[in-house]
Amino acid sequence: MSDLLETINIAGQAILAEEGANLWTSELRQIIGLAGYTASVFALGQLTARINWSAQVKRFSNPATRPQIASDSVVACDDLLTEIKIQLDSHSDSTRRLNEHLESSDHDVIRDQAKATREENSQFKTFLDDRCIQLESHAENLRGALKRVLQGLAGHRERASELDDVLAKFEDCNEIESAITPLRECIQKLHSDNQRLQSELNRTRQAVSQQSQKLEQAHEEARIDALTGLANRRAFDEQIRDIHTAYQNDERPYVVAILDVDHFKLFNDEHGHATGDKVLEVVAKVLRSTQRNSDHVARFGGEEFAILLPFLSGEHGKSVVDRHRAKIEKASLLLNGKNLHITVSAGMAEVRPSDSIETVIARADAALYAAKAAGRNQTCLEDDGEIVYFNQLRPPEALAVSQ
Repeated sequence: MSDLLETINIAGQAILAEEGANLWTSELRQIIGLAGYTASVFALGQLTARINWSAQVKRFSNPATRPQIASDSVVACDDLLTEIKIQLDSHSDSTRRLNEHLESSDHDVIRDQAKATREENSQFKTFLDDRCIQLESHAENLRGALKRVLQGLAGHRERASELDDVLAKFEDCNEIESAITPLRECIQKLHSDNQRLQSELNRTRQAVSQQSQKLEQAHEEARIDALTGLANRRAFDEQIRDIHTAYQNDERPYVVAILDVDHFKLFNDEHGHATGDKVLEVVAKVLRSTQRNSDHVARFGGEEFAILLPFLSGEHGKSVVDRHRAKIEKASLLLNGKNLHITVSAGMAEVRPSDSIETVIARADAALYAAKAAGRNQTCLEDDGEIVYFNQLRPPEALAVSQ
């Protein structure tokens, strides 16, 4: 929970900075899923105590990038740790070759190998400096997992500097003999350090892998509605972005449908909010069991549900949406021996070339309003400014619409 709250705080800072405090509660609740308002209040209290701005933090204000940032850090760290492990092996091989050449009685051979090893050692130090800086840039997202390995790398960097000082003596033929013993000792220390560091790298990579799994799980949980088990509004927004992009690139049509539980306020007022929750669960269960493999069903908010129908026109989408509506009408919810009658009204819109995501959703919403006004428990399609009524011969006179 502490790691999750840390993510919440960072996200909340950006939301407050970029979008206004009034969005904090809804955004926070989507991020933490089942954690609830107790955790929200706690996180908000922490947030007011410390606000630390940076370009990285502000990226969290974009819902499309926020869940991915920590995951990106995990992937980047795993790549860096793998690269470091390979270079440690290479550096160890280089010093091992030098150690073998120290057995030679030919000082020229020793000097040449020492020169080559010194060049490789210099490159290795530069490599470590660069990779440590990169690892430190991800420390905020991985915290303790990197602390020990960074300390180990710093110590190994010092050993490499000591090796460089000893190798410098081999440039003078008169000092080679006296420098061999210190060099052997330095190489032995390096190899011992290398073994410890390799073990630490392996442990850290395992920790990073576990962190990656936790992030993936948290990301999935943040996209699921806790009550119904359906995808939530965040997941819907991600899906419709992908589908709309595909439409813009390939002109593959899609339909948006919004379904609203009829007279939902009465369920809450007459039977209590627990019954209202059960009504939503029944609707979600029917939608899940009736959907096609290619469809995307989500809880849109409150008593509203959304369905994305890729590759379908409005006319063909009507039969799919109406099947959902009819199945919901036949579903049962027993309360004190009485079967509660549940129906939904549905509004649809097929994407048009001039549509943005916002406008196609607004058109579906206009069709939903027309279905409500037409008497509920029916499906309407918004078609280029006109409302098509599928479940009656002609539109009714204007009616007052209530929940």
